[in-house]
Amino acid sequence: MIELMSFEEFCELVRDESHCIRILFQAKWPHGFRCPRCAHPHASVTSTRRLPLYDCRACGKQTSLTVGTIMEGSRTPLRLWFQALFLHAQPDDINAVQLSERIGVTYKTSWLMCHKIRHAMRQAEDGQLLTGTVCMINAIYSEKFRASAEGHKQEQPVIVGASVGLCEEMSRIKIKKQPKTPRSRAPEISDRDRFEEEWVDEEADVDLRWRLMRYRSGKLKRIFKTAENWLADLFRGISSKHLQAYLEHFCYLWNRQAGMIFIELLIDCATRSTITYPALTGTPGKSKHVRSLAAIPPAYFPSAS
Repeated sequence: MIELMSFEEFCELVRDESHCIRILFQAKWPHGFRCPRCAHPHASVTSTRRLPLYDCRACGKQTSLTVGTIMEGSRTPLRLWFQALFLHAQPDDINAVQLSERIGVTYKTSWLMCHKIRHAMRQAEDGQLLTGTVCMINAIYSEKFRASAEGHKQEQPVIVGASVGLCEEMSRIKIKKQPKTPRSRAPEISDRDRFEEEWVDEEADVDLRWRLMRYRSGKLKRIFKTAENWLADLFRGISSKHLQAYLEHFCYLWNRQAGMIFIELLIDCATRSTITYPALTGTPGKSKHVRSLAAIPPAYFPSAS
């Protein structure tokens, strides 16, 4: 299994770029090629390029293997992208400095790769609502405990929500930034209403029972504390500008603890749109549309030997 491999074993598995092309093709088009314009299943292939180019036999549209993926427009070899995905799927995770050292790219390249991977994670998380019994709490990221009514500039209000299972386990979590309000005022009820409207299934049961909420709130506080510690230890804290992306990163990994994270992350990155450096840094840029989620069988990957 991919999940049980060491990084060195995985690097050996994906050392051949042509093999990486086949894996990405399977992740992007699990049922065979589909033209992005007309959905026709047949294309002529130009394989003299670094990455193959597909010419639809029905409408003539040309498309690259990486178009519509987070790798679109990137000159980084696929094997390095796969290595980055593997490291992001590990329990201890990785930051941009560490990734730069592990896969041998510049810090700027690794920083952009990390953010593109988080962008795919965020799109995947945004497509999943909280269902069943749902509880939520208000919390403060980077709380400084200052006496000022305005609070510290680094503090960021968030709402932490979760789907609660039959055995009181938290089966799915969401953590969302909220507008800042002075400490002298209670959190706006509209913030919770907005969270419920956007991220909770309309048929879900939002738990308002005091005794159970008190117990479940304790669980949610511990989960959020884990998220804060993870951000502090791995990234040395995060500014408000990119905080939501990192919170989605934490939720993505937490919500998939029992699954094959690498396989799902590969699928999400192969079927979801990229984000550009200008968009991340606040300069003008255009985003591509989001593609639908597909499925890739774990058995597609051969053994490392």
